[in-house]
Amino acid sequence: MGWNTEQIAWIAGATAVVALLLVGGARIAATVKLRRHQSLIAQALEHMCALASAPDTKPRLRGLGRDVVEVLLRQESAARSPGKSDDPADNQRDLALLIAADAATTTIGPTRARQPDDSVWEELTAPPSVRAHPELQEIVTRMSHSGGRLVAMGQLVVDVGARIGLPEPDAGKALDAALERARAIIAEAARLAEGGDPLAALAALTAVDIPVPESGFPGQAVADDLRTQVNALARLGIRHRAAISERTAIEVHEEWR
Repeated sequence: MGWNTEQIAWIAGATAVVALLLVGGARIAATVKLRRHQSLIAQALEHMCALASAPDTKPRLRGLGRDVVEVLLRQESAARSPGKSDDPADNQRDLALLIAADAATTTIGPTRARQPDDSVWEELTAPPSVRAHPELQEIVTRMSHSGGRLVAMGQLVVDVGARIGLPEPDAGKALDAALERARAIIAEAARLAEGGDPLAALAALTAVDIPVPESGFPGQAVADDLRTQVNALARLGIRHRAAISERTAIEVHEEWR
């Protein structure tokens, strides 16, 4: 059966209508997607600006990491100068903090447990130094990488926001400056680690103010890594405290012989 002119015209018209509907639907979908992206960027910038305006208010994991490193610094000092300002009550509080940090950052689920190697603390001619533990350097490397990712993601949000007019110019400049300071501190921490002081590098990494939230966009992508790192630090600190106590007991026993 042949097609007459009227049928061909009808098919052509119907095809054109369908094409217009498809194009219109695609444009609507693209508009909705764009608005969602803009809303996501706006929310992220709002949270980032809040962090930048209150730099002492650290997100939970980074604040916990700072507290753990402060305990490690005190334990390192105690190990090098046993008996000096060694308050048992302070030691108990520090140990309680480490245990709480371990509990707060331990993930539930199958893990590949690796037996820690603390043989570096078995040498009796030197105090058990957390600074000398090889695991500390590994944690520094991972934490430096995570900090760099946070800064990079924060900068990406700021750059995208600038293209859509967010946030206000002064707020955008403040975020740029805060991210640049964080970038410089992370670089300095890397130099400290390369210079043989991973504990000082960790102190710098956990004290740095990065105006990027850990929950939600964009920091959530790094949160699991940070949790693992803080957990490793807390467990290292617990083992270090045990090594200090064991060394003290040995020395006391030797004195009484």
